[in-house]
Amino acid sequence: MLHVTPPMGPNLVVKASPLADEVGWLDVNKDTLQHNKYPNVFGIGDCTNLPTAKTAAAVAAQSAVLNRTISKILKNEKPDKKYDGYTSCPLVTSYNTVILAEFDYNGQPLETFPINQAKERRLMYHMKADVMPHLYWHGLLRGLWGGPGPYRKIFHLGMK
Repeated sequence: MLHVTPPMGPNLVVKASPLADEVGWLDVNKDTLQHNKYPNVFGIGDCTNLPTAKTAAAVAAQSAVLNRTISKILKNEKPDKKYDGYTSCPLVTSYNTVILAEFDYNGQPLETFPINQAKERRLMYHMKADVMPHLYWHGLLRGLWGGPGPYRKIFHLGMK
């Protein structure tokens, strides 16, 4: 299977600033999403140097960690939630099937559902086509969706 991704690069505004790492990405701690040099700067998404895929799913998981981290820091408390690198890539394999690839920083599967997600499934096609757009537009963009982490714990009975 061929999965093509367009070339990506750092945002020129960040790249030309002291916030950037040596390559031009926003230089953040991969666990807390806090800038490595400027403690009042945080980042999520495509502008960061996080060693994970730059997807909406990753941003959703990052937003949950960032929300908790900033809340703790504003209370002069130590951040207690870490971003594990979660990202998801729905790979369309036919007109009505998808492989829902979910993984962590180490490329290890971090599957939400208690089924073999490496298998093509019509259910995952409906997740991509029908559920994920609603999660994005009505959940993530409104700050109501922080990724599937809590659901993963429920579906796997707290074992993952």
